[in-house]
Amino acid sequence: MIEFFVGLPAFKLIQVVIMSGIKFILAPLISIGYGFNYFQTVIFTTVGGILGFLFFYYMSKWIIKQYNNYSPVVFSYFTGEKVETAKKKLNHVPQAKKVFTRRNKLIIKIRNKYGFFGIIILTPVLLSIPIGAFLAQKYYSKKHNMLVYMSISLVLWSFFISSVFFLF
Repeated sequence: MIEFFVGLPAFKLIQVVIMSGIKFILAPLISIGYGFNYFQTVIFTTVGGILGFLFFYYMSKWIIKQYNNYSPVVFSYFTGEKVETAKKKLNHVPQAKKVFTRRNKLIIKIRNKYGFFGIIILTPVLLSIPIGAFLAQKYYSKKHNMLVYMSISLVLWSFFISSVFFLF
């Protein structure tokens, strides 16, 4: 197993792992450009994708929690009201219309049409790992097998994308 890593510059390996944790579909191209073989590419992109998903999944949990805690405080600061009054208003006041971009419409369409498995399957290639992790945390955090399914998806996509890039 040691022979597998001998001669690999650590900087290149770290770049591939970080890139696969952020924009998964581009990581095999970088790995191939650095001269890694097929199995190294699959392993490094899979590990990076899983580590990136775990990082952004738990970071999203923290961000959502902070948003829910501090949005009434910020609202009360700008309106001059008490925090409890701001909490009540935020819960009962209809929200202003949101501006939908093409990307937002795509995310909502995927969630409504394909649901849980749509996010799992499309996160590595169509969405990015950070966006997929945020959506998974926001909408499907109660699913106990979320991390297992996403890991399986990342492994399969890593094999597929690496195979396509190595064959063509």
